[in-house]
Amino acid sequence: MVLAGLGLPMLRESVEAVGGDILSQTSDSLTVRCRGPEVTLALNGFEGEVTFTNCFPNSILTGQDGPATRVGSNISCDVEGRTVELRLTAPEEESFKFAVMGDSQGRNEILAEALEQVSGCEFVIHCGDMTPSGQASEFDAFEATTRTMAVPVLTTPGNHDVKLDEGREYASRFGSSAYSFEYSGTTFAFVDSSDQEIDEDEIDWLREAFQGVERKVLVTHMPSYDPFEDNHTLDAASCDRVQEFVLEEKVDVVFNGHIHAFHYERVEDTDLVITGGAGGTLTDGVHHIVIVTVDGSGFSYEKVDLEDIAPMQPYVQVMGKGGSLLNVTYDEIVQMSLLEGDSSYENLYGNIAGQGYYRGVLVRDLLELVGGMTEGDLLTITATDGYFQQFGFLNAYPDATWLSLQGEMIVSLEMDGVLAPTWTDGPRMVMLPEDGLYSNSDCELTSYDGQGYWVSESAGARWVRNTYTITVEAAA
Repeated sequence: MVLAGLGLPMLRESVEAVGGDILSQTSDSLTVRCRGPEVTLALNGFEGEVTFTNCFPNSILTGQDGPATRVGSNISCDVEGRTVELRLTAPEEESFKFAVMGDSQGRNEILAEALEQVSGCEFVIHCGDMTPSGQASEFDAFEATTRTMAVPVLTTPGNHDVKLDEGREYASRFGSSAYSFEYSGTTFAFVDSSDQEIDEDEIDWLREAFQGVERKVLVTHMPSYDPFEDNHTLDAASCDRVQEFVLEEKVDVVFNGHIHAFHYERVEDTDLVITGGAGGTLTDGVHHIVIVTVDGSGFSYEKVDLEDIAPMQPYVQVMGKGGSLLNVTYDEIVQMSLLEGDSSYENLYGNIAGQGYYRGVLVRDLLELVGGMTEGDLLTITATDGYFQQFGFLNAYPDATWLSLQGEMIVSLEMDGVLAPTWTDGPRMVMLPEDGLYSNSDCELTSYDGQGYWVSESAGARWVRNTYTITVEAAA
């Protein structure tokens, strides 16, 4: 038997949480993360310290044996091993404020500044992409930034947060990715769109969550529309079903992130708000958050721009199999030993594309900064938009045979004399074969089982644009 669907073994004591997720349990300690203002924890035989994290301001805990202590948004108490029901509640308000932000993507210095702007808010909503790639160390840094908050931070996963393990690390820290709660007459429903999809079952769940309620707020990472027309949305079928649901159900507000910009529009009875400016590289505008006021007249919004943000030094993040992590800036890369040459690739349709003169750093030189790679390890190269390709040892460390087919494997910062980010495809993963063409045949002969050619018969698919993370995982 498991606890809260998170793979935690059930201990001898009976423990059940409603309105929160049991994140950890030992023989003498129990941690519950609140998913809203009301949480009930039924205990039978457990003895030790119970800690509720992510509690609403002014929350009241009842049912405990002794006094409760509060630090930040955590409330703790001791339980003496009898049958007990602990209940956490927060008083409702005629009017209240909350903050919404998204896509901090590891820029935690910007996130910290954003969180300084939430004075007077009852809670914070983060619309996903808290991390660049969902690494445990990246979630550690995010939680270190939010840990001192006196108000809860309610989250939904973004595509970057789940890219390495399909959301297991996220769930171990934040619990369920689908949840709802009611606060002061407003129902908030969070649904997981990190896989670019909201299916019919999730729509049915939303419909049930909103049944019979007066005011409705939907929170998810990916929007069903892109005001900048770059198609950074849910898949087409999901866009249609979400838009239809929102209008049929007269949802008051939909909050999304994913697009690194701010946008507001009203469609019929619904406010559509995109706020993806809490740290990631911007599509448009400036870094920002949104402060929302809810009162008898409905919802109002204040966009708060974050001032004096230092320009982000662009970098490639390199993660070793031992857990080491380096952000190697473009400036640092150009100081390394660089390789250059003419190259091109064959695409799925047999057309030649990408012709140009490339200059960049050997992938293996970057890997050596974090402990290198051995045969059997898995190398994953991921773009800023989440697209990725996987490689094996001989791609990065080719022997004579593979070298004659694919050439050296580089992360190129420059094409035809134009440096990234002015070169908008860079940095880019590039093969430099001696004949100047990485063909589909070359790709077939230099792809490990389950990778490259065996996923898509296209050499060009291997050339990852806008390379962001390079990750080595140890052989299984």
